[in-house]
Amino acid sequence: MDINSLMGRASTMMSGKRNDDSMCDRLNYRYTVAILIIFAIINMNRLYTDQIKCWVPAFFTPNYDEYVRSVCFVQNTYYVKHTDKIPAIYSSKKENEILFYQWIPFLLLIKAFLFYVPRMSWNTFGLKSGVQISDLVESSFDYKLPTTDAKYRQTCLKYVVDTIDDYCNDHRRQVNARKSLNKLQRKLATGWCLSGMYLGNYLVVLYTTTKLMYISISLLQIFILSLLLGSNFASYGIRVIDRLFRGISWDSETRLFPKTTLCDFTVREFGHPKQAHEYTVPCVLPQNLFNQQMFTTLYFWYAIIILLNIGDFFLWLYTISPNNRRAFISKRLHSKKYPLTDNTSDQEKLKIFVNDYLEADGFFMLTLIKENSSDFVATEIVYRLYTEKFLENYFKESTTMYDAIDTKLVDDSINNTKRRHHLSSMLC
Repeated sequence: MDINSLMGRASTMMSGKRNDDSMCDRLNYRYTVAILIIFAIINMNRLYTDQIKCWVPAFFTPNYDEYVRSVCFVQNTYYVKHTDKIPAIYSSKKENEILFYQWIPFLLLIKAFLFYVPRMSWNTFGLKSGVQISDLVESSFDYKLPTTDAKYRQTCLKYVVDTIDDYCNDHRRQVNARKSLNKLQRKLATGWCLSGMYLGNYLVVLYTTTKLMYISISLLQIFILSLLLGSNFASYGIRVIDRLFRGISWDSETRLFPKTTLCDFTVREFGHPKQAHEYTVPCVLPQNLFNQQMFTTLYFWYAIIILLNIGDFFLWLYTISPNNRRAFISKRLHSKKYPLTDNTSDQEKLKIFVNDYLEADGFFMLTLIKENSSDFVATEIVYRLYTEKFLENYFKESTTMYDAIDTKLVDDSINNTKRRHHLSSMLC
């Protein structure tokens, strides 16, 4: 059992749901979105119950005190170290403004939505393939359960096998249906999932694009925070670790999350518009204590997500590589229960089964079934597809009886398969 299978099983136990993707994907659109929404709710509550507290002159009435708090909350305050003098130039104050604390809850909700966009894309365009991956995984999982009725288990298995066969054996995905494509159309169809629907790689290109979206969005989150906080958030965690190793408290006063700031405001005299009094008062931002801890947690969570997304992407590229596909199918057809000989005839059949019948999309569906149900179920499905669908139907239709074909015809079939996979063999 590999890492992906273990992670998929752990996710199923925690969520109680069958999934049509990998555990790394669920870390993005399920767990990260949940964390961001929880932080947004907490911050929203703190924002409007304990906004900002400012010190005002003693002669200010309670109404003035409320006015100062509201004004300083609406307009941005600015940060100056306790050891520095308050700048008299407006541009200097502007450079040190704290811009973010009013908008943090809304920003977190936007970030949560961005993390869910790839999932929406996968669900929306995945339906255009004509097969519902989640239903296949659900039926495969039900087939694995020992408590399921025997008749129902066989019905689930038959549904999965028939659905994959209908998809792989669609006449629009056959060789003759692709001969009309010129070289430019073939390259475009191979590289872009929407136009490669009948090239046998639609789901694979779409899923690979989804994984690239997860990587891009997780990196974009760091860039957005850098703009909002007015600092390089990418190095924030490194600075936190450095301060801890040097024995400096990680939540000490900083420019990024200041606890005390300064606020300038003007009080006009009624009836005397030209007479106004300007004040500068110190203010306390209690919520920044929580914000600092929250963004520190998010930084290290983002770091983990980015690394996992990149690692999972390259692991996925390896998984769908042609050599790994053939090894995956061969291993399950060489099992003790389903013997497959090593003679030339069986090996040529295996190549055609992997490259010409299943293609990238068929293998992709088997991989997701294996990761989200079990290897036993995937092995059973592979055997049924090979013996009941490929050998008895597809193979006879395309080459009549294989044993009666000479070596030249076999070589021609293999060469045709290679030509159809000349571009981007990792994806199609």
